[in-house]
Amino acid sequence: MKQVFQYGEYSYEYFIEFGERRSFTLVVRPDLRIIVRVPLNATLDEIESFLKRKWRWLERQLKDLRKYRKPGGEELYISGKSLYYLGRQYMLEVVTDGNNRVKLERGKLCVYTSKSSRNSEHNKKLVDAWYARKREGVFKSEYIKAFKLFDYEKLPQLGERVMARRWGSYTSDGKVLLNPRLIEAPREAVHYVCIHELCHKISRKHDEKFYRELEKRLPNWRHIKESLEIRHG
Repeated sequence: MKQVFQYGEYSYEYFIEFGERRSFTLVVRPDLRIIVRVPLNATLDEIESFLKRKWRWLERQLKDLRKYRKPGGEELYISGKSLYYLGRQYMLEVVTDGNNRVKLERGKLCVYTSKSSRNSEHNKKLVDAWYARKREGVFKSEYIKAFKLFDYEKLPQLGERVMARRWGSYTSDGKVLLNPRLIEAPREAVHYVCIHELCHKISRKHDEKFYRELEKRLPNWRHIKESLEIRHG
């Protein structure tokens, strides 16, 4: 649910995520998307009151995140940048070292590089390669789990494709393609997209038959889809 919050001369577009929770939480994504996670019975007045109390913190977060963007909008891969992996947010820590490697350590995504720690282009290549290795394992694992929910005789080929507005695709020649950005989302979201695309083997359209098959295999798919779109869309 998208809203606009105005406070004095400032105006912020933000997304509300309702859930089974007791407290209010404010999150600012690396792409500057603002998300407010609230209890199911929260009102807009309560949400805006919460945002007013968090206004200074919000401004600091937005200011800090803008530091890691070049004037043209390109992101800088240097220490302090924020990245997502399987639904969790990690701060990037870049250390000059003899070997090039990337590890999750102490709650951070640590990049060890043989070049300058400020070499954003090289750091990005290391991070991209790390994401690619992780995708290979995670996507395959969740895809096979999803496939076992069907009675298909043959496992459709799995691949990746960068897509601007979609998380997955079922191609005309019977392949399932996943958006590489899915690795940023929780495993349950990867699992949902795999099931969604495999349902298209039964029905190519988003019709009643398709949603009946989806509901049968993943009753809470709507909640997962909404969370995926709000947090990572």
